Amino acid sequence: MKLPVRRAFIHGMLAAGLFAAAASPALAADADFPQQTITIVVPFAPGGSLDVTARIISKGLKDTLGQPVIVVNRPGAGGAVGARSVAISKPDGYTLFFASGSAFGFQHLLVKSFDVELKDFAPVASVAVNTSLFAVNPKVPAKSLSELIALADSRPSGLNICSTGSNGLNHLQLEMFKDLVKRQRPGKPLNLTHVPYNGVAPALTALQAGDVDACVLPYSTLIKKLDGTALNVIAVQRGQRLPSLPNAATTGEQGYPEMDGNDQFVTVSAPAGTPAPVLHVLEEGLRKTLEDPATKASLTALDVQPTFVGAKETQQWLEADVRKMTGVIQKAGLVAQP
Repeated sequence: MKLPVRRAFIHGMLAAGLFAAAASPALAADADFPQQTITIVVPFAPGGSLDVTARIISKGLKDTLGQPVIVVNRPGAGGAVGARSVAISKPDGYTLFFASGSAFGFQHLLVKSFDVELKDFAPVASVAVNTSLFAVNPKVPAKSLSELIALADSRPSGLNICSTGSNGLNHLQLEMFKDLVKRQRPGKPLNLTHVPYNGVAPALTALQAGDVDACVLPYSTLIKKLDGTALNVIAVQRGQRLPSLPNAATTGEQGYPEMDGNDQFVTVSAPAGTPAPVLHVLEEGLRKTLEDPATKASLTALDVQPTFVGAKETQQWLEADVRKMTGVIQKAGLVAQP
């Protein structure tokens, strides 16, 4: 999907989701659901932006549905471990998957033993929009993507750059960047070595310690606090600068507009086969949670953009993003051999 079309598609879905929210009926009364604790699975280690977002949402959903909602972290294989644990769970609405982006829909292309696809999930809603960025250790003398490229070229061993997981979203964003640089200068590949970690927290720890030179990471308030001290943000992958990081130029401003469309929906999904009435209760519960001023304020304080998008529009976005990332995977030669 070309960038202008994809932007229009996302903006259209956001509008449609907000319209649907205004027009939707009151929270459905279902005598059978929920009657017990709901578990939200986050496929990364505790402490990252996605984990904290899930915990804010879970608190609001608990108040909305009147049952406990807990968050369980199941990191590993770029999110594949957590995704599979939900896909094979009982489709009763009591186990949900919390993800940034569509990685769980294309992991079967990357991991030979992974037998789960997008069709194995029933999207419930999107609850926020997340942004990824490029950051470097303060000792790395690069203040832009062009300087990062020049520095990698100048060192025989290149640079080490981390992500939040092998074959995960941030890894694929790095592969997209490498492909764009390669297209700009044929025959001269970018000398970067990928170092994966299981989540934002361990990746940030490695970056601060200087174990890696740079990282591709999802944005969080913690990164804002660290910028200029324990790390330097040199690019954000979105169409406009983040108000909280006004000095960090967008990827488009630095010559890579194709990466500006890498904003990701934060989605909530259930296992495929979950009854429609249960999905409706969950969708309406999340809508009401996102309408709560306290929940909105907590998310906004993290620089997470709270956004409710219904199940239908979320499904459409996921399908489109899986198609886009499938192309990145194929170009990077990452498709697992049978």
